[in-house]
Amino acid sequence: MVLALPHLDGEAAPTLQPSQDNELQKQYLELLQMKIELEESCKKKEELLRDTQRALAEEKAKRETAEREKQLLEERCKKMQEEIQLLEIRFNKSIIQMKEKMMTETENLLRKRDEKIQRLEAQIEMLIEKKQDNKNDCTSETKANDKEENKSERSWWSKIYDIIKELSLLLDKFFSYG
Repeated sequence: MVLALPHLDGEAAPTLQPSQDNELQKQYLELLQMKIELEESCKKKEELLRDTQRALAEEKAKRETAEREKQLLEERCKKMQEEIQLLEIRFNKSIIQMKEKMMTETENLLRKRDEKIQRLEAQIEMLIEKKQDNKNDCTSETKANDKEENKSERSWWSKIYDIIKELSLLLDKFFSYG
């Protein structure tokens, strides 16, 4: 603020008394003091305004940075969820493939076991036929002897026991060769 003192012309100047002069100086100094205080107050307000604007700008920058980080985290989270879904799909496909492979292997093992059983049954039948052929050959010669030795002939149970014994020997032999 600029204070304008009334222009005193030459005629009025000598009429001023020293007490009025002191009073004017005193008012002038008070006005200068008020001017200095108002200017300092304005400077302080401007500094406060600049500080506030700076703080607001920093806060805005922090918010924007936080928002960008949030978006990045959301994108990462979304990508991770997509990766998890893909892994789940792959996992489920792998499980299905493993089940199919196990089924195939089980079927193969069962088929091989059935083939072994059929071969053993065929061998047993061949042995039984051989025995019967041997008995038929021997029966014509021994019919006469059998009638006489009917009492000494072995029972059916002993014959079954012999067949089971032969079967177990064949089974051992078969499984030992693989």
